[in-house]
Amino acid sequence: MVTAGVYMVSRSHMIFERAPMALTVVAVIGTLTALFAATIGITQTDIKKVLAYSTVSQLGYMFMACGVGAFSAGIFHLMTHAFFKGLLFLAAGSVIHAVGGEQDMRKMGGLRSYIPVTFGTMFIATLAIAGIPPFAGFWSKDEILWQAYQVSKVYWAIGIITAFITSFYMFRLLYMTFFGDYHGVQVDSHGHGSHGHDGHGEPHESPMVMLVPLMILAVLSIFGGFVGWGNRFEHFLGPVFGGGEVAAEAASSITEKVLMGVSVLVAASGWLLAYVLYCARPELPQKIADGLNGFYTAVLNKYYVDELYAKLFVKPLIDGSTTILWQGVDRKVIDDTVNNAADGARHVSDEVRHMQSGNLRSYAGWIAAGSAVVIAYMIWMGVR
Repeated sequence: MVTAGVYMVSRSHMIFERAPMALTVVAVIGTLTALFAATIGITQTDIKKVLAYSTVSQLGYMFMACGVGAFSAGIFHLMTHAFFKGLLFLAAGSVIHAVGGEQDMRKMGGLRSYIPVTFGTMFIATLAIAGIPPFAGFWSKDEILWQAYQVSKVYWAIGIITAFITSFYMFRLLYMTFFGDYHGVQVDSHGHGSHGHDGHGEPHESPMVMLVPLMILAVLSIFGGFVGWGNRFEHFLGPVFGGGEVAAEAASSITEKVLMGVSVLVAASGWLLAYVLYCARPELPQKIADGLNGFYTAVLNKYYVDELYAKLFVKPLIDGSTTILWQGVDRKVIDDTVNNAADGARHVSDEVRHMQSGNLRSYAGWIAAGSAVVIAYMIWMGVR
């Protein structure tokens, strides 16, 4: 469902192609979203949150492709993303299962010797999302960057920066989770927590019912991108998108190969930086974080977007619904209407019930009074 918007924009390509300003808005929002979410993923320590913000960033890539008119490239990345991101989330579930429900990567480490199959499949997915050839993500991401370059070099530059950050935070996840020493608490046979490898509660590999889907998705993450070889995927979608795709505009194949090389170099650089910071020199990240002070705190807190959203939308909505809808409408209008109607009915019935006193003289008096009223009415009508 998170990629439904990409599908919708692509299927509505005939409308967007006739509204260049709308396409520009899609491209700008997609490009900035890709960069914005990627920077947030750098500081997250929850393994699922890293992947969640990675998904937001990859969606930005897809919308950037749609915004520059490369709809088939966006759908191509949607497909390859399904392979490696599905694998990443399922592998993360296998990791969480292995460590007894823990999701904080700071409490993991060294898991590759405990869960080698999960590590192998997750490593393949990481290579794919980082854009390392020949894995699936490389082909679709490179196609998006190439199409973006032909429309605006700004889009391409931001896309390249995002690719570097993506490679960095994904290999950061891999090194924090699977390399170094295990930092989690293990439980011995007496129920006591202990660190190290002496306890009986060691992390364990998932059953085959969880591993087989990982293996299938790993194969697709390796070979799934080859369906785009020679623009075959674009030709496959030709009947849908027709001539709406961005043309090559006489761009040389040399330029495309150079840009492809830059993309691979950027992905490798992100991998290298993650290795240095989280494997070779694990003490450096904290020093860098301390040096960045407020900026690191802002990124760690996701630029306070959640707090801003709560202040601008959630709190006013809650306050308005409490003051206006609950206190004003529900209690003062609806409840008071119902309660006053009930009170009025009670007062009327209390007055009327006194007519039924059981006193014969009272009854006779009421009959006489009623008769007098009827006679007076008849005389009045006769006079008229």
